[in-house]
Amino acid sequence: MKKNRLLTALALFFCSAPSFANISNLTAAQCQAMIGKGVMSTKAPVQCDRLRNVTFKHYTFNGKTATGKLVVLDAVAPHVERIFDELYQQGFPIAQAKPIEYYAGNDVKSMDANNTSAFNYRPIAGKSSLSLHAYGAAIDINPLQNPFVEFTSWGTATFKPLKGHEYSNRMLQRLGKEDRKGFAEEVINIFAQNGFIYWGGYWDTPIDFQHFQTSRDMAYLMTAMPTKEASLFFNHYVDWVQSCQQNYGSKQMNKFKDYTSYLQTELKTTTSLNRLYKANPNAVMQAINKKAQVSQSRCFK
Repeated sequence: MKKNRLLTALALFFCSAPSFANISNLTAAQCQAMIGKGVMSTKAPVQCDRLRNVTFKHYTFNGKTATGKLVVLDAVAPHVERIFDELYQQGFPIAQAKPIEYYAGNDVKSMDANNTSAFNYRPIAGKSSLSLHAYGAAIDINPLQNPFVEFTSWGTATFKPLKGHEYSNRMLQRLGKEDRKGFAEEVINIFAQNGFIYWGGYWDTPIDFQHFQTSRDMAYLMTAMPTKEASLFFNHYVDWVQSCQQNYGSKQMNKFKDYTSYLQTELKTTTSLNRLYKANPNAVMQAINKKAQVSQSRCFK
């Protein structure tokens, strides 16, 4: 009897554990503001009805509590909520987090303000193809502490924001100096466990320390799907990532196979899942609903 009471008490405790983040739909006024500021367009791959606000508590660098907000794709929103809930519980500092319409969609101004942000209908820096921010499937965190670094052909490095050069040394602990906080390296696993396994710090050039994203194939697929199916897909993907980590550890995440590659293998096709879904959605959903077979060769390259 006492054992049952204890189990019930524990269940109630964990079920009632406080959440420091929540999800909401975009309002019509917010959507209009995004359009007016150039953050949203009718040409964007996702429209306001497929985007969600994730509002969360966070600590600032001076130890105060603040409220932040990110706009992300509906399918990834619950996992973004979990990411920032965990960051708050771990005391990870975030300078600020405002939707990028506060900066009229200007990514440079947002970085200069050390603003953590997500959705923005814009191309990849220096290119014509769309950034995954335009799909609501990418997050930039603490740009000052985690700068975007480009290299010229003769090896000169340029930093965005400019003051980010002060954080070119990525050591958190340095002899005779205070420990540094807010580095993306501290939270790679939290993002990965929630589906954002791609980190810009892994890149050769440019290096984008602030940037976490899903894969491009996933973004294409999720925006082709209705919300319910996209959410199911991303939930299964996160389960897959976590199963691989639990069975084989998280140290091999740089060799992780994309879940879309796994599904292509299951479907015996090299066609992108986005195209295949448009041609035969039932086949793709059947593969997604099938219990994933986790093994080292399936998880890692």
